[in-house]
Amino acid sequence: MVDQEQRKLKPIYDALDSGSYKTAIQTCNKLLKKQPQHEVIRALKALALLRANKAEEAIQLCDEILASKPTDDTVLGIMQHVLKHLDRTPEITTMFEDAFKKQPANEELGAQTFMSHIRVGSWKNAQVIALKLFKTFKQPKYLFWSIMSAVLQAQNAGGVNPGMTDNAPILLNLALRMITSSPIPSYVSPDHFYLHLTILKTLDKLDEAYELIQSERGKRLCETSLVVDELRREIFQAKGACKEEAVLCGERLSKKGDRNWITFLSLIDSTFDVIKLNESQSQTETDAAASSTDSKGAGPPSDAKPTNSEGNGEVDPELTPKPTPHPELPLEPQALIDGLRELFERLAKEDGLKERGGHLASLQLEKRVRIREEGQGNPVPDTLLTLVKQYFSNFSDKNCCFEDLKPYVATLQEGELTSWIAFLKEQADAKDISTNAGLARLINVFKLQRFSKTSARTEAEEQADSAAYLKAYFEALPDLPETELQPADDLAILAANALVSAWVITRKEPYLHQALVVLEYASSKSKQNYQFRVLAVRVYRLLAANTPAVSHYRTMDVKQVQTDTLSHLILARGSTYSLAPVGDVGMTQECIAASDIYNQNSSDTADMILKAFQFEKYSQITEFVEFEDRLDNSLQRDLTRLEYVRMKFTTEKLEPEALLLELQELEFVLEKMHHDNRDFAVVPNYQPRGQSLADQTSMGVVRGFQWLTVFLQLYIRAYARACRVETSVASDMNTFLSGWLSEMTEDEKTFLKFSQILHEWIPCPPLQSREAAMAALTGAAVASDATAAPTQNGSGDAAAKTNGDQERKQSPPPPHVKQDGSAPVTVEASTETAVKYFEDAAARAKALADQGELLWEVCHVATLAQEAFVLLQIVSLPYTSKSGKSKIKITDSGSVVESLKTVRTQAATHLRAISTLLTDIAEKEGASERQDEWAEGCAALAEVDAALGTEFAGSVAKKTLEARKTVCEGLAKGILKVVAGH
Repeated sequence: MVDQEQRKLKPIYDALDSGSYKTAIQTCNKLLKKQPQHEVIRALKALALLRANKAEEAIQLCDEILASKPTDDTVLGIMQHVLKHLDRTPEITTMFEDAFKKQPANEELGAQTFMSHIRVGSWKNAQVIALKLFKTFKQPKYLFWSIMSAVLQAQNAGGVNPGMTDNAPILLNLALRMITSSPIPSYVSPDHFYLHLTILKTLDKLDEAYELIQSERGKRLCETSLVVDELRREIFQAKGACKEEAVLCGERLSKKGDRNWITFLSLIDSTFDVIKLNESQSQTETDAAASSTDSKGAGPPSDAKPTNSEGNGEVDPELTPKPTPHPELPLEPQALIDGLRELFERLAKEDGLKERGGHLASLQLEKRVRIREEGQGNPVPDTLLTLVKQYFSNFSDKNCCFEDLKPYVATLQEGELTSWIAFLKEQADAKDISTNAGLARLINVFKLQRFSKTSARTEAEEQADSAAYLKAYFEALPDLPETELQPADDLAILAANALVSAWVITRKEPYLHQALVVLEYASSKSKQNYQFRVLAVRVYRLLAANTPAVSHYRTMDVKQVQTDTLSHLILARGSTYSLAPVGDVGMTQECIAASDIYNQNSSDTADMILKAFQFEKYSQITEFVEFEDRLDNSLQRDLTRLEYVRMKFTTEKLEPEALLLELQELEFVLEKMHHDNRDFAVVPNYQPRGQSLADQTSMGVVRGFQWLTVFLQLYIRAYARACRVETSVASDMNTFLSGWLSEMTEDEKTFLKFSQILHEWIPCPPLQSREAAMAALTGAAVASDATAAPTQNGSGDAAAKTNGDQERKQSPPPPHVKQDGSAPVTVEASTETAVKYFEDAAARAKALADQGELLWEVCHVATLAQEAFVLLQIVSLPYTSKSGKSKIKITDSGSVVESLKTVRTQAATHLRAISTLLTDIAEKEGASERQDEWAEGCAALAEVDAALGTEFAGSVAKKTLEARKTVCEGLAKGILKVVAGH
């Protein structure tokens, strides 16, 4: 019978596997004529419909199957797959629950029901199911599933605001009782033990956790499991067991051959904690002795034993202090420090040059000693400089030498730096780049020399340095395939750093051109070196050459979570280069591509959590949940979303229905607690101390939480005004204190003031509830709560004077936004000030172009002015909409409409002037003279090596100038289209 069933279904499976979905559907229909209620065939048909992109039919068939409450494993598996891809995950849970209720003795079905709850983050229901499974089938793993679910429930894991819930103590104590009464002890598995310790630590039962760790089995687990040992270290730190930690780390390093860098750091940290503890105890004893002397004869003798409350002289055991046994360690700080020095010196001698741990630990120790001595006002020992020189002599042939020494060189004082720079000069004079080791040594010398410079750099010095780096680069450049990383790559990056620094000093654009030529040439020789491309993206965007910047970014093939950490390279203020109004959707497509990871996150992370439960890897579950939370609430995610919003409304028709949906999304984003996952360290920074290449090559101030909050509120209040609904965002400028504006460019601050002018100048229309607004927009019954007509510019009742916002609560700043108590920013709102914004924008764009400022700044002003024009249309939508459903009947609105027409007409005039300016710039960028200027500006590179001569520099110039021309032409035409279309 089973074989007959399999033969019947085999053609369907074969058709699905081969991608012949139409054939699969036809086969299913043929079989269903004979057996209309065959559950497996119906489920397979739903799968075939889904894969054939017939979603509506698949949904209808799924509803019919779910209504029958199937219990067959095959049907459930197929339906789970279909529902998951239809984004109907909650219905998977309901389906398995119904099946498990019908077959409570089916263990596999119960486990699937548990997993379905885990997938949607329903920890409470998962806990109940797991406990039911344990009671029914007596499998210990189900008990630990229930315990882990209780812990996640207590942490509100995956919730909107993760953190301990009010009933967390009850849940955790319940979990603790279950784990202590488990049929198998927690120490049989590292992950069970980890879970046990986590519960105790969260409940602040550190003594119990300490006893578990100090047991023989606990010690063994700490030695064999890194995650358990990491948790042990946290518990020791929370308990203040610094002496035990110091002894344990010392034994591991000296007797067990442990060379984990974390162990070295923990030993140093715990030793200094012991020093603080000893000093604190010594101070306490001194204060107690002084107090005893002052109160002589006032109490029992110092050697008197504590007695009980009855005063009969018997010792009360509850009052007798129970000393905690501590390992024997020296009490004197110097003795402890000297002991560490001897240990690290011995380890470094034993390991030789095959391990860097002992050598680095000596440096870290001296750095901590220096910080301690400086804090106490004592002379600083010169041991650190000696050790830095020794480390360089031992490991300068390794590429990691610079990164290893960087934090320690940063603490050297002025006199020490003079000696250190002289030492490096000696090393540079003795260079030998005939071998890879000699080349690595020279590169480390150059990096350390550059980092150690303290005085202000000059243009001549940067020119000389870049020439020296390039000369060494070409001397050391081997004849390797272009697919290989070249050993001399860092020399080209150093040269680019020096050229960018020369631009920062002089603001002469040709230095950026030279940097691009160097980066492009080095990238052609080492195509797999991502650092060249990262830096090229930054410089191209500064020069408003967006096309090659996007090309380099795409060549890096950024995938998965990297799109969250690296997409800021191309999308920071991405709307500046958006040519969407003229049909070029490149930047909007980049926004969409960068957002794919967030759509996949919930599904993929849920799968990882399920696997962790299946294999009982409880130490990984909380990490997966945290990973999901960091992506769901990513700062870059919502910065990208806001950039996309700013781009799309320059092309889409402004409809209240779309704005209302967008309003709800932005309000949800505003309430989130964001995580900043962006990686700025990926930008190779070899600038002198205190300088950051990432900041120097950024288009304006780096944006963060404050920028996002301000622009979210700006658009929320604009959309709310357009849709005539209430919002918690206040409409006055007091919300935006000066301290909130530190992440905005000057032109963005002006744009913010313009938005305030609109809200104060244009009267607020009668407001209505969200439900009434949606009903009115969709043609349903229109609510009657919006009948009062506001008067213009302050006349009339109090509601009109405050634009209808007098009863609205001013939203407090989100908790992650820092305020500095600055005075509110005020503006004067009128028709004239609204027009003046566009007039000033046109004047500023022309001034920037005439002064020879970077082209991105001109584009920035132009796109903000275009955005301001769109914002004007949004805010005035209730008065200007041509839709009968959304236009309001206001008897006194004539003067408002006339004022809007005036502003719109004059704004359009100034925008056309900006468009003309951009067109003129585009013509200049396309002229042959511009390539000649480039070649002249890059002549210094040809003097270093002919490979960077006119031919190669000209190819880079042509590519860059064409991209700049494309941007200017696109923005110019886009502005005209926006003016004509809105």
